[in-house]
Amino acid sequence: MKTDKISPDTVSALSTTMLIPLWAKAVEFDQKQPLLRDAEAVRMIGMIDYDFSRFAKSKASQVGCCGRAALMDDMANRFIAEYPDAVIVDLGAGLDARFERLGKPPITAWYDLDLPEVIELRRMLLSETSNHYLAASLFDESWMEMVAEYNKPVLLIIEGVLMYFQPEQVKDWFALLARKLPNAEIIFDTLPKIAIGRQKKHDALKHIEKPPEFKWGINHIEDLNQLGLTILENVELSSICGQRYPLILRLLYLTKCGRKKLDIQIVRAKICSNE
Repeated sequence: MKTDKISPDTVSALSTTMLIPLWAKAVEFDQKQPLLRDAEAVRMIGMIDYDFSRFAKSKASQVGCCGRAALMDDMANRFIAEYPDAVIVDLGAGLDARFERLGKPPITAWYDLDLPEVIELRRMLLSETSNHYLAASLFDESWMEMVAEYNKPVLLIIEGVLMYFQPEQVKDWFALLARKLPNAEIIFDTLPKIAIGRQKKHDALKHIEKPPEFKWGINHIEDLNQLGLTILENVELSSICGQRYPLILRLLYLTKCGRKKLDIQIVRAKICSNE
């Protein structure tokens, strides 16, 4: 059947994971007490030729994606209040409209970075305004060098991305950031180590053909010190999502052991120079 909608078929399986949080935010818009309100998600989902009904039973992921984004938005807002002349880079931005949700803050510069095929799709769905799109890998050094040239406070935001890379890749990436952007701050999320390799049991990813593998996670928040990070704040995802999770998860997260072994951490940290 012919359709005027845009197909996401040109992006890789890894990048297709960006459709899950987009769907989650669109669904959240109609909640009586939403964790966040994202009108752009509602608009974009109506433009995409994709069967989003496959995620209909992914209750934990729906609320989890929205809670994660809301906590990161809050951390970013606090950073902007402290550093109104900052440069912010949203890494692996996918189809997330964080810049719009935060009211298009009049900072020095805001960049949304993702792989070229994702940026191409993003431009079809969400135009740049006072922000800028970068078609690049998060491992490229060129964008780091460009950001460093501003000589301004820097915030990096990376959501739902690092868990798909090997631990050594994550470690090397943070070491590279320490060389190129020392003293920058970063907001990111971590999976518990118990989730590694269990992507096919994930309530949303299991509905994607050949879901990308979970490869990196942590046992304790202190594990992040090994990456050369100084933790400024961290929040357990269940602290905001607890009452909306399915019953079994609500019960698990009521226990200290459940939170320690299973909860996702939302982290704001400073990247320390390795010199």
